[in-house]
Amino acid sequence: MSSMSSTAKSRKPFIVLREFMTGRHKVASGFIGVFLDNDQTHGRIMDLPSRPEVLVRRNVVRLLSRRESAFLYGIGSPQRRLHLLANEKLFLAVCALQISDVVRVRYRGYAAVGVATGIWERSEKSGLCELTKLLVEIELLDGEFNDNATPLIKIDAGDVLAVSSSVQRYPQYRGNGPRSEEEDMYSVLEDSLKDHPPVHESDVLEKMVGQRKGIQGHYNSCYLDTTLFSLFAFSSALDHILRSPDVCDAKVQRILRQDIVNPLRRSGFVHAENVMKLRKLLRCDTFVTEEKDPEEFLSALLHEVLAVEPLLKIRCNNKTQECNSYQIIVERDGTLKVPSVQTLMDRSFRFYEDLTFDQVPSCLILQMPRFGKKFKMFPYIFPSLELDINHMLHKRSMVCCLCLGSAEYECTQCLADPLTTDGNVRQFCQLCEEQVHSCNQMKDHKPTRLETQTNVSNQKQKLELLAVLCIKTSHFVSFVKYGPGKHSWVFFDSMAGRIGNEIGTNVPVVRTCPQLGDYLSMSEEEFSAVDFTKMDTLPKRFFSDIYMCVYQCPDRSMQSG
Repeated sequence: MSSMSSTAKSRKPFIVLREFMTGRHKVASGFIGVFLDNDQTHGRIMDLPSRPEVLVRRNVVRLLSRRESAFLYGIGSPQRRLHLLANEKLFLAVCALQISDVVRVRYRGYAAVGVATGIWERSEKSGLCELTKLLVEIELLDGEFNDNATPLIKIDAGDVLAVSSSVQRYPQYRGNGPRSEEEDMYSVLEDSLKDHPPVHESDVLEKMVGQRKGIQGHYNSCYLDTTLFSLFAFSSALDHILRSPDVCDAKVQRILRQDIVNPLRRSGFVHAENVMKLRKLLRCDTFVTEEKDPEEFLSALLHEVLAVEPLLKIRCNNKTQECNSYQIIVERDGTLKVPSVQTLMDRSFRFYEDLTFDQVPSCLILQMPRFGKKFKMFPYIFPSLELDINHMLHKRSMVCCLCLGSAEYECTQCLADPLTTDGNVRQFCQLCEEQVHSCNQMKDHKPTRLETQTNVSNQKQKLELLAVLCIKTSHFVSFVKYGPGKHSWVFFDSMAGRIGNEIGTNVPVVRTCPQLGDYLSMSEEEFSAVDFTKMDTLPKRFFSDIYMCVYQCPDRSMQSG
């Protein structure tokens, strides 16, 4: 509460329960006033224009505490004040409201659930009298209502429909019978905080497609919006980042998980204010204001802020280098008109000669051979639906490092032993493994049995195409595959429309783009014969403006619903 004079504090507030006349003044029921004397016969009516001093009939008013009067005075309508007052249980709960309490509120004609994040005061002063108006700040939790510029709203006490205890104090509902209103409110809160799986293919049309869907852009954020939408909307390839206990910045991880990924998967929409929270914590002010590239964002988020295990481990000259994306570098070839990503990757790895993946990446982010926002080495690129990386994987010896027999075990803890000469994990046959680990210095080692799939040369390692990020005139958009169906493709633009200049006024759009499936099912020879001048706008944009491709392991897409 704001500071008040001792005189003002000693005066008792009241609310008029029945209309009465006093002199020339008609005092309506629901009006708020304050007594000016200890006998409580004279008072000032705060709702009358001149705030006159009048004789008060004590039997038609109800005394209020300062907090009660502040909540009621914050309600502009006398009738709504009386309506709240008539519900004694709700009135007492509202007046005892605390930060973090879960509340059900009236918003845009509907009942929505939120958490109280603040209590704001607005003072009204007149002469020697002062009363405070209190408003409640609510963070909405229902995804369908979070399409305003900010999830925070300020309401008066008359719009509060129910109050529960706080998240920390409220027990989780476990009963089998009908839930009370407070238990129902808690279930909505629990739903907003729990981790949601990627959107299932069968739910995409209803949940994800349309205007004001996806991630809302604001102030050069398209590089970030398209990256997050592409990586998390329909795939779990990077979900380990959302839950890892080893991140360096738990606050950023929480914002990424609770304010961006979960709302996107739960309701199909993330407002720009949520994304701005993340942008402000990327440790560089330019992420809040300037144009960036997706790889810059990924490096800042994954490497510098969260410091999680890198997505890629690439071996070159027998040394492993770690990174989060791979830039395809190839020599210019005039005979290569419309190369596939498979062709470009093969040539890029041959270009570096001794270049291999140290392990199969769960998510492979490839930057196409283009530099800056204008120069493209190829006018069109064909994104391969499957990327065969079997021949790009580092082949381990699979022979015992001591007797050169067939290896059955490997031990990462033996790397520090002087017998190791090549820097690789030591592998043993069964007899040598038993002998080596029988000595006292190595008894605590935990060798693992080699599985058949460890011999990567004998199996096909293929990654599947998840998303394609495109850029034209400094604006990023993306095309994302949302299921195994041939035509399961959507187009996403975080700034497809605009209704003003402030934050929250861009209109993001998600549109289906099934025709991509027909083109991508063609062979490279068939596709090279396509007349691009007759291609529809979105597919042409897909093939001509390609900037980055995202591939994932086949088992990383969450389609179990």
